[in-house]
Amino acid sequence: MKPETNDIGLSRRKMLLGLGAVGVASAGAGLGTTAYFSDTETFENNSLTAGTLDMSVTAEIVTADEYWSSAGVVGMTETADGEGVTAGLVVDDVKPGDWAIVCFDIEVGDNPGYVQVRTENFTETGGANPEPEQAVEGDTDNDADLGEFLLTTVWQSYDDTSGDKTGLSTLDPVFNNASNSLGINYAPSDVGGVVDADAHYTNAREADAQLNAGYLIKDDNGDLLPINDEANEGVYSFCLLLEVPFEVGNVIQGDSLSFDLVFETEQVRHNEDPFNNSAPVNSTNTTAN
Repeated sequence: MKPETNDIGLSRRKMLLGLGAVGVASAGAGLGTTAYFSDTETFENNSLTAGTLDMSVTAEIVTADEYWSSAGVVGMTETADGEGVTAGLVVDDVKPGDWAIVCFDIEVGDNPGYVQVRTENFTETGGANPEPEQAVEGDTDNDADLGEFLLTTVWQSYDDTSGDKTGLSTLDPVFNNASNSLGINYAPSDVGGVVDADAHYTNAREADAQLNAGYLIKDDNGDLLPINDEANEGVYSFCLLLEVPFEVGNVIQGDSLSFDLVFETEQVRHNEDPFNNSAPVNSTNTTAN
């Protein structure tokens, strides 16, 4: 008879089976921990679209003296929207007393824009040099004088129902020495262009000197004027009064001048110094010749 013993006998096979049972139990416990609470929400079809800034400029000779009117220049219009166009102001027989008002209606679409006006290709020639011009000039050099004596003043708008110069409402405040004292009462201009102590009618050379480096359109206070923002919706008019005063006389006989006007716009938003960059990204150019 074998003596009693408390030892438990385990064969290798029994041990492996036991470990396998423990492993199965562990795997079963792991399956129970994967059922987390969860939820999913989706915002679909997100997109970003760049805005647009597009400008067009319509040039119209809105009124003129009787001779130019009878020559058919009044009412001539051209719209520049991309390529440069000829504005239609081509006069071959300018005499003292002649005048015309040309308005450039500026329309900026979709977004507010600052607008800059520049002159290019400003050219003067002496042309024909008849004896009356030689007599008043005292020589035969045939100087080009029309740019000195053609008054070229900038006004902010024109009332197209007046039919004459009283329809000009406000001298541009910076371009003409910050004065709008004339209101709608037009005073005849003298040769030098000074109407009174506060207002100065610039001649064509002075106008080119202001414009050729780029002139930003401003409001009555001399601040930059956003065109097509909430306060300035619609169309802005940049009007030129071109006038040869009676006092000029023979000195301009045969002389001529020509120039181009270039209108440019840049976005207002995030643009504290418009047209400072040499190649602005968001700008469009419109040229009237």
